[in-house]
Parts: sequence; C-alpha cells; structure tokens
Amino acid sequence: MSKRDVLLDALAATPGDLERLVSGVADSRLTYRPSPEEWSIADVLCHLVMIEELALARLRLMVEQQPPAIPPIFPDPAAHDVNQPLATMLSDFRQARQAMLAFLRALNAGDWQITAVHPTLGSISVRFLVQHHVDHDTAHLNQITQIKAKP
Repeated sequence: MSKRDVLLDALAATPGDLERLVSGVADSRLTYRPSPEEWSIADVLCHLVMIEELALARLRLMVEQQPPAIPPIFPDPAAHDVNQPLATMLSDFRQARQAMLAFLRALNAGDWQITAVHPTLGSISVRFLVQHHVDHDTAHLNQITQIKAKP
C-alpha cells in the first residue's frame, strides 16, 4: 500500500469517525462551549465543512495553475451556523469529503508532487497539503473528544 493510499484511507475514515464520536450527544451539548474562547462540537463540525471546501479549492488551484500562490486559511467561528441539525452538519461534511476524495483519486502519482507557494510555509506539495489535512482531521477529532469529556 502506498503512502497516497494510506492518506486517502485516513481521509475516507473521518466522516464515519465523526459520526461515531457525536452519536448520542444531546443537541444542547453540541453547542456547549467549555469557555467563551473555546469551540463547541458544532463549531468544530462547521469548521470542518468550511475547511473541506477551501482545501479542495486550494488543491484544484495547485493542479490547474502551476505554481500558484495559495493563501493561508484562517478559522472564522463567527461564520459557523451552529444551530443546524447535527445530521445536516454531518451530511455536509460527508459530501464535501467525498468531493475531496474524488478529486484526489483522479490525480496521478506525479500530480501529488505539484507545488505551490504558501506565505508562511514556503513551497508545499499536494502530498504535503493532504498530509496536513489528515493531521487537521485528527486534531479536531481529538478536540471533540476533549469537549465531550468536559463538565
């Protein structure tokens, strides 16, 4: 199994991991913020949907305009609609992730080496961004676990 396959499998697993992690969480608990500066589970879910769409746009730009300069992505919790039904947030994420996976699976091995210039990271490849995306998923899955554990 190639490293690309491992990364794609990790990305493909996240929607199911999210669904299992939030299964049984009361609606009132979804919008609970442990402190005013911290995010709720719903914030995390909204963020993941937003980032998925932005990340796919960056990857498309990298493949279509070589070498592009890509902007950093800054989280904006004010843009989160945390009052959506949980099923909608999960469905939106699953659909966005399926679009990401379809795009990545259509790339050939050489496409994963295409680079872009990031303002803080310098020259980065498609493969680097996909690895970063997997790490981002893991960090937010852990964040949800921590939020659930707080009183």
